[in-house]
Amino acid sequence: MTVTVPVMPRQIVLPQRDYPISPRENLMLALNHQKPYWMPDFYGSSQGVRSKLYREKCPTLDADGVDWFGARYKYVPAQGGTTPQPGLFESIDEWEDKVRFPNFDDRAQFDWEADAAGFKRDPDKALYMRFSNGVFERLHMSEGFEQALIDLISEPEACKAYFERMVDYKIDLFNHFRDVYPLDYLVYADDYGTQNGPFFSTELFEKVMLEADIRLVKAVQARGTKFVLHSCGKIDAFLPYFIEDMGVDGLEIQKLNDIAADLGAYGDRVLISIKPDDQVVYDDQVTDERLTRHIRQLVDAYGAASNPGPGIALRLRCGTEHGLYLMEDELYRYSTERYTTFH
Repeated sequence: MTVTVPVMPRQIVLPQRDYPISPRENLMLALNHQKPYWMPDFYGSSQGVRSKLYREKCPTLDADGVDWFGARYKYVPAQGGTTPQPGLFESIDEWEDKVRFPNFDDRAQFDWEADAAGFKRDPDKALYMRFSNGVFERLHMSEGFEQALIDLISEPEACKAYFERMVDYKIDLFNHFRDVYPLDYLVYADDYGTQNGPFFSTELFEKVMLEADIRLVKAVQARGTKFVLHSCGKIDAFLPYFIEDMGVDGLEIQKLNDIAADLGAYGDRVLISIKPDDQVVYDDQVTDERLTRHIRQLVDAYGAASNPGPGIALRLRCGTEHGLYLMEDELYRYSTERYTTFH
């Protein structure tokens, strides 16, 4: 068996079929924590905004670059993308002197209406945008990972002030985008863990980051946009904060978390989005029967028929186009059968 996971998995384009409701409506049912008509393919049901004005990260994936904070990124061919290079400041006590925030009201630099003028909305898809480099990520990409962890412990008040100011900026950025794009949901990325556990304690998170994160979530939701938190790593310990305190609408997390337990505890309050098993879908010897069986196992274990609320949404991917569409068809047809009593 050979398993090669691509850096940028192919995203499926949903086939034309006679849906009972649109994929957008079905996904939004799930993001409202109601029973969908079928298990959504999260991004297949969505249309992304890719703004020319967005420079929160490197503007290109295939060359070195600089974002609007002045952070530098190095292109890594083996990775197929760019990696931020620390050095914007050396420790947290320098951030107020070194960090310069963009002025989004400067119309000469940020013409929001012109940016959105050529955008064509697909009314059958949920409209979303992705915000990279959450407040913790922005800290460690600016001063280095070890220094960021040291500062969280030794300078919590300075870190908290930095996070609060960074959230002010992110709210401002979001509101300018929301003025011209009717976003159904925002995906906000801030990774908090390794495959074994969190980078830092829940007590530290509560002390230095939680208040800022709550303000960000509430500001997004106040504009009628759902908040989906992407966070890699084994982060089950943070879920009470994400759901009970922050009130996120969705979580984009990895299967190394206890998905069954998380659904049992919070499935009626949050939509959890996961991927299929890479060891199955990227196996170069995988059979059609194995792929369809894997989809049925996911629907049976994590679907709305077996759990409170909407169950999970899948982020479909596969090593072949044939397998991708085989899985999509099985996901739609089998979950529709399992969910038929809900509608």
